[in-house]
Amino acid sequence: MIDGMSKHANMPKPIRLSVCYDSGLQKITGCAEEPVYMGEGSSFVYLLQNIFMAHPEIEKQYPPGALKLLINNTLPKPYSPLFDGDIVSISVSR
Repeated sequence: MIDGMSKHANMPKPIRLSVCYDSGLQKITGCAEEPVYMGEGSSFVYLLQNIFMAHPEIEKQYPPGALKLLINNTLPKPYSPLFDGDIVSISVSR
């Protein structure tokens, strides 16, 4: 018999992120902050793809370079790893 846990042993652990939006983006998202759950080891670019899928109007309204993106108040690289408890801030560049 296979142990129920062993078949999930290779799955990444879930991590919880907080994604915060500025007032301009809140009009699109309908919220100031939302939790996002991903697998441990996920990258920033993967999170960004998920945000644009959930809120396609952001990408339609704001071209590349129009948004300021931070992880824990630090500029991320596209493949920056995400960790449990990270706070991702997205705002319109002014």
